[in-house]
Amino acid sequence: MESNKLKVGIFVPCCIDQFYPQTGMKMIALLQRLGCNCTYPVEQTCCGQDLYLNGDREGARLLAEKMINMFQPYDYVVGCSSGCVAYMKRFFGEMFYNSSYHNEFGKFTNKVMDITDFLANILQYTPSDRIFPHKVAVLDHCRTVHDYGLFDEPRTLLKAINGLELVELHDHSCCGFGGTFANYFEPISTEMVKQKVAAAQTAGAEYIVSTEPTCLMHLQSYLNKEGIDIKCCHIIDLLED
Repeated sequence: MESNKLKVGIFVPCCIDQFYPQTGMKMIALLQRLGCNCTYPVEQTCCGQDLYLNGDREGARLLAEKMINMFQPYDYVVGCSSGCVAYMKRFFGEMFYNSSYHNEFGKFTNKVMDITDFLANILQYTPSDRIFPHKVAVLDHCRTVHDYGLFDEPRTLLKAINGLELVELHDHSCCGFGGTFANYFEPISTEMVKQKVAAAQTAGAEYIVSTEPTCLMHLQSYLNKEGIDIKCCHIIDLLED
């Protein structure tokens, strides 16, 4: 029976590891509860996204090779940062196309998935046992939508939670985080997050939920600073106690 379980390699990104470790542990607990054979490779490091986007393509390539080799034994690689997964799916191809890693990166990018994609499309999980009687808005991460194409899956999962009312943020602009953008262009970033929070208030959201923890961290910082009573959380925090 054990041998028939899906072998899932757990990818925990830097932000989760440093700021939201409980979310990573909840992801593992949920997958195990659903019958997956989960392994967390302790030698894992950053996926290399920050290096790549800041121009260190060689450093990013070395970390990408490490990711590909480390997760080779697993049926799937599942993470709880859709932005990191989107980066790997798109930019690994640019780094390794027509190289000695061409076949390896292709296999890896096919099996690396955001947790909501894996739950909805591979495990076909429906959280009908969950109860959360609140108004919830989904914050779509820019790269996740454009580079990954992930949009419906988080909403499908949330709609199945008893008592949850899903509201839409009728604002499709960036929240202003953008990695180091928020540090280099703080005034612009603040105006962007202000606009996103205003959209959540207009929608009547009590919670803002996303698949990308860095955006949630950015929004929660602004909400706390302004004393606005809206809470941010990763979708996993609603799916697993």
